[in-house]
Amino acid sequence: MNNDILARVNGNVLVIGARKGLSTFWMLMRIMIPVYIVVALLNHTPVLPAIARFFEPAMGIWRLPGEAALAMVLGHFVNLYSALAVIAAGKWDPVAVTVAGVVLGVSHSHIMEAAIFRQMRAPTLVLVPLRIVAGWSLGWVVALLFPR
Repeated sequence: MNNDILARVNGNVLVIGARKGLSTFWMLMRIMIPVYIVVALLNHTPVLPAIARFFEPAMGIWRLPGEAALAMVLGHFVNLYSALAVIAAGKWDPVAVTVAGVVLGVSHSHIMEAAIFRQMRAPTLVLVPLRIVAGWSLGWVVALLFPR
């Protein structure tokens, strides 16, 4: 292949890749920045601390802070990036971040993925609960592996 043609192809690939990368980055920032700001603001009101106190006993089973309830709800039903914004806005220890990552890595975006399961004619009513139970169970095991 001619070097001139190869240079044009590689140049186009780089430009196309850079455009797609920036487009994806912008899409993620449009989700994460507003969620981060809202959670950071809620940290300075009585609302998020009250939610955290309420859910602290349940989240404690997985060594997660009470505010993890918000991250888990967003991660399970909206997407991982909104959950990441909640985690980033908080002061979580490495164990909590790891456990949340494991739980949400297995079990996330259920509304969108349920639609995909239906399109694939997969048993949605079996797969969604299975992913939820698997994610939380694996998160519990991971939490047990870390010393208190």
